[in-house]
Amino acid sequence: MAATYVKDRELAAYRWGLRIFLVSQSVPFILIFADWYMFDGYYVSPKVNGWLGAVEILLDLLSGLIAWQAVVAIRHNRLMEMVQGFRRAAVLGSLQLFILAYQWGTRFIPPGTRYGEVYFTLTGVSGFYELVGIFVLIAISFRAARVQFTDEYHWDADAALYFWIFQMVGSLLSYLFLYWI
Repeated sequence: MAATYVKDRELAAYRWGLRIFLVSQSVPFILIFADWYMFDGYYVSPKVNGWLGAVEILLDLLSGLIAWQAVVAIRHNRLMEMVQGFRRAAVLGSLQLFILAYQWGTRFIPPGTRYGEVYFTLTGVSGFYELVGIFVLIAISFRAARVQFTDEYHWDADAALYFWIFQMVGSLLSYLFLYWI
């Protein structure tokens, strides 16, 4: 009974630590959103390609759903479904990064304008968290085969999902601010 109590307290400490980490990582998004309104107002460039942005967000939402299903699978002791789900989510995240790289490469938005500065900064921060999230999903999928997560021990998979959802929310807010608001 004492061992269970210690494990529960340790898991609670991990969860609080991850929450504090995610809140601290939201600061760049908050600052860039604040700069957006302070410097640029409510301006959306007519040169922005909203369809590519929408495809990015759809891929991101689909990858989030797949990652969530992967964690549900491990909660039911289906390890291989979790591994495959995380890898599929990472592939969709990579496709989203390729679309972002295409948008940056074609320079739909001139980088020298105020909108361009905010656009490239915000999509760069969002893309960075996407890249980190892809690494996390891939690392957890490889780690799962070595550690053998179970329905009782899968905190690493939960943490990967929480980070993936964090970056998904950041990307969604970035899309809304850059393409609609």
